[in-house]
Amino acid sequence: MFPVEDPILIFTILTLIIFAAPLLAERWHIPDLVLLLAAGALIGPNGLNIMERSPAIILFGSIGLIYIMFIAGLEIDLNRFMRTRNRSVAFGVLTFSIPMVMGTAAGLYLLDFSWPVSILMASLFASHTLLAYPIASRFGISRTEPVIITVGGTIITDTMALLVLAIIVDSAKGADMGVGFWVSMVMGIAGLMALITLGVPRLTKWFFQNVTESGGAQFLFVLGVVCGCAYLSHYAKMEPIIGAFLVGAVFNRLIPEQSTLMNRLMFVGNTLFIPFFLISVGMLVNVEALVASPRGWLVAGVMVAAVVVSKYIAAWVTRKVFGYGVEAGRVIFGLSVIQAAATLAAVIVGYDLKIFDEYVLNGAIVMILVTCPLGAWMVQRYGRSLAGETEPRAERVSSAQRILVSIVNPDFSLRLLDLSFLLRDTSKNGSIYPVTIASDMDDIDDSVARGEKLLTNCIAAGASADIEVVPSVRVDLNPSDGLVRASQELRATQVLAGWSDRRAHVFGTVSTNLLNSCPVRLLFCHLNHPVNLTKRLLLPFPLLSERRTDLRALLQDARRLTAQIGAHLRVYIIGDEKHILRKEVESARPSCPLTIITAETWTKLQTVFLEDISEDDMVLMPCERRDGILWTPVLDKLQEKICVDFPDINLLSAYPPFPDHQEDVRELEATVMEGPRIYPADIPGDMECEEALRLMTNGVFGDNPATLEDVNVLLLKAMNSYPLEMTSKIVLLHAHSERVSEPVIIIGHGQRHWEFRNLKGSFNILLVLVSPKSAPSEQHLKTLAGLARRFLDAELAEKVHQAASAGEICALLK
Repeated sequence: MFPVEDPILIFTILTLIIFAAPLLAERWHIPDLVLLLAAGALIGPNGLNIMERSPAIILFGSIGLIYIMFIAGLEIDLNRFMRTRNRSVAFGVLTFSIPMVMGTAAGLYLLDFSWPVSILMASLFASHTLLAYPIASRFGISRTEPVIITVGGTIITDTMALLVLAIIVDSAKGADMGVGFWVSMVMGIAGLMALITLGVPRLTKWFFQNVTESGGAQFLFVLGVVCGCAYLSHYAKMEPIIGAFLVGAVFNRLIPEQSTLMNRLMFVGNTLFIPFFLISVGMLVNVEALVASPRGWLVAGVMVAAVVVSKYIAAWVTRKVFGYGVEAGRVIFGLSVIQAAATLAAVIVGYDLKIFDEYVLNGAIVMILVTCPLGAWMVQRYGRSLAGETEPRAERVSSAQRILVSIVNPDFSLRLLDLSFLLRDTSKNGSIYPVTIASDMDDIDDSVARGEKLLTNCIAAGASADIEVVPSVRVDLNPSDGLVRASQELRATQVLAGWSDRRAHVFGTVSTNLLNSCPVRLLFCHLNHPVNLTKRLLLPFPLLSERRTDLRALLQDARRLTAQIGAHLRVYIIGDEKHILRKEVESARPSCPLTIITAETWTKLQTVFLEDISEDDMVLMPCERRDGILWTPVLDKLQEKICVDFPDINLLSAYPPFPDHQEDVRELEATVMEGPRIYPADIPGDMECEEALRLMTNGVFGDNPATLEDVNVLLLKAMNSYPLEMTSKIVLLHAHSERVSEPVIIIGHGQRHWEFRNLKGSFNILLVLVSPKSAPSEQHLKTLAGLARRFLDAELAEKVHQAASAGEICALLK
């Protein structure tokens, strides 16, 4: 009867083991990989001999070996490593070199191994797996420096351990260890890294832009790339697991953590390939040789003692050098002592190549069985104490997060839904609500059926990403009214909507109605390419952004988004190093690389921002509703300029919710002084624009030459940089002057039309606003917003266009 040879029965038995192991592991509070290894030893040829280690099991196990190293590279947090790279490198060198020295000495003098075997065995001690990291995260110490440098040090020590493996493997294969060997190895490593780090991102970007994840195409692409790069490692004289690790580190920035693709990669790896690998390794264990042979006990005892002692010394030295407390040092030890993924990968390679015997293989399994519960207990025991020493963060009121996603276009909807997954706060309750609006002006049954068809893909995407999605079809007169009612009924905290024509978003009917009627936060999204291909997220803050009611929510969106896609965050602020907005940005604690650019004025900031945009960027634009107290026409103009000058980048426009009360608005309006004085100026027909501007200012400031010159310089600069188009015939120039004591508006009416830089068309009405530099910024913004709102009235704008003189325009505005 045994061993079982029927492939269906073999697969059934293995499936039952993979199914039962996590359930029993959770009940017994031990890692599931321990049970899978034990199950492999039990059913394998050295145990009950229920089944042989067949070619099929070896095939799946080989893929699992590659996959486990791919996942190790994929889960590396490169952003946190860069934040503490100096200390992370120092700890990585310590936790690699001390176990290497002690392990090599133990192999040579206690176990009588050869140099190559001793060095490779020591590399098993040097690497470690962060299985206890979720415990640290649960205690809220994952952002403390001791934990961060341990995570960063993992990158260093695992990489160096894999390089040792590559060298010893080539040596065991009979390679000449002369100068030519080292030159070819360095060139091979450089070539492999160049291929993976330069070729894979470009190929992936092209593929992700042209092929969606529907049908699993992106998953199969990633799997093919991983296996292909692993195979190409042979040509670099390295083991496949090294290529898999490197390609995982490259995909780290291309695959968001909360995405359908990441969920599929983790699901297939954790439920199929990696369990098969662990069971196949367990089948190699010879329990009888371990129990009956004193040599087996000696090897296992030395290996366990060497890894525990050497990792403890590395953690102790790190604690002393960097001045950490006792609890921090023991947490570092607990995180770094656990042996699992990299250890299994290296020991299997060594065993297959006959470098290790079965005693070392059995000793590695015992080492895993001891270090997994030991490390978990250390982090559990001392992580709680470290959490008590850590300065508590400000208490955050936890409320449900309900994101409503407008579903209109089947091709665009999945990208919009993926964005909602990335913005989801996993610490809060709530769901994603894809909503499509069926018009009751058409056949209702047909409209509802089309809506349900649109939502089918959303349901599948939510299931693939393991995120709760609650779709619904609403019947209403028009999309905007339907979305407003849905947001109120579902108590949505944010509404995501897309548009196909970016300029239509600024002037379009649906978006305008939403801005006027939808009370919650709005995010209008134009996504030309997958969000996970973004390299930088640009966040330009206009003047007085620190008064936004949604400032913290906006910063949290940026933090979550950059953390998910591995992008850099670049924030643009008006002010100096001590500006309150800078403190708010830094207090958001983004884990990604953060760069803050400051400028003295909005004009200078806008110039720097526009010059900084590149094709792989995404812009998160803080906007304001037109009836909001902070709204100015410069915000809409900047959006329009981004749309025109950079049509291919992703753009997100964020609008705050309606205020719950008007106290802040009244307080802000109370700071504004009396309205500015208005002066008319009729301009002769043959006068150029600069001459016209000087004529206008001379009529107001002509009795003070110094003030006149200062104002002219400022306005000419504004005219040549970013003039504001108010209507098809009206242009506004504005400036702050130190020599002006009260705000002034000058209205110039010309007989000819002028053209302006950065604007299309020609204009014959020129508005000038000059405010005192010492006056509150709110005053200048309120005047700008007031002028802009007046010209939004189509009837008034038409009367201004038909006016025969500047005096007539002044009368209309007053």
